[in-house]
Parts: sequence; C-alpha cells; structure tokens
Amino acid sequence: MKFHADHAVGVLFIASGGVAAYLGVDYGFGNLSEMGPGALPILLGATLLIFGVALLLQAHLASEGRPSIALMPREELRPFVAILAALFVFGLLVDSAGLLPGLFALVCIGWLADRRGRLKELPLLLLAIGAIIVAIFYFGLGIPFHLLDWSI
Repeated sequence: MKFHADHAVGVLFIASGGVAAYLGVDYGFGNLSEMGPGALPILLGATLLIFGVALLLQAHLASEGRPSIALMPREELRPFVAILAALFVFGLLVDSAGLLPGLFALVCIGWLADRRGRLKELPLLLLAIGAIIVAIFYFGLGIPFHLLDWSI
C-alpha cells in the first residue's frame, strides 16, 4: 500500500473529529429536545470522524495502481507556512495588542503566501479589511473587542 495525500487528510479528519467529540462529552449532550453545550462538538466531531473513515477507505480503494502524490509539494510550502504563521500571530496579538494590530499582522503575514502580491496594494487592502471587520463585528454585532490595547 502506498501512502497518498488523501490518506493523510483522512487521518487528519479522524483525529480532529475524535478529539472534538471527546472534548464535547465533558460539556454534556443533553437530549434532542434540549440540547446541551456539548451536542454541537459531539455531532460535528462524529460527522468529521465518519467522513475521515470514508475518505480513508475511498483513498485505499482508489490508490491501486496510482502513483503517490507528495503530501507537501515544494511550491506549496511557502503559502502553508505563511498562513499558519499569520493565524498564530493573530491569535497571540488579538488578546494582548487588540483586534486591529492582530488583524493587520494577519493580513501582512498572509500576504507573503502569494508570490504575485504587489506591495502597493497592501495598504488599501489593510484599510478595507480593517474597516469591514470593525463595522461588522464591533459596531454591527456589538462584540466587545479591544480595538487597540495600549497596555502591552
């Protein structure tokens, strides 16, 4: 049996779904008429787990005679690392520095994922995304984010 990229995705789905369902059990499922806070993670985790098993079986059955596909081709490494780094930095900055610095770091680091991105477009993109996110989440939905936190 050769290991294909679909096998890796199936294993990822099974692991993610299993962890979500396992963690959701602690919150309590409730019953069908009054679902508890754990119902959504359990149901979505179980669904993801089932999809992972189906994908793993489908990949195993379809891989007969097919050449292997690289899990991470070299040309896709830069976008992968840039997007992961952008999400990680956003997660660190949104609580400590505020929503706007975290969002700007997310967009700037994510911009590195595309080789064709022109630097002169970045400031306009930052202003547009910042305005849209603040308008929707801060003013529209009233979510109490710290836009800028000066107490770093």
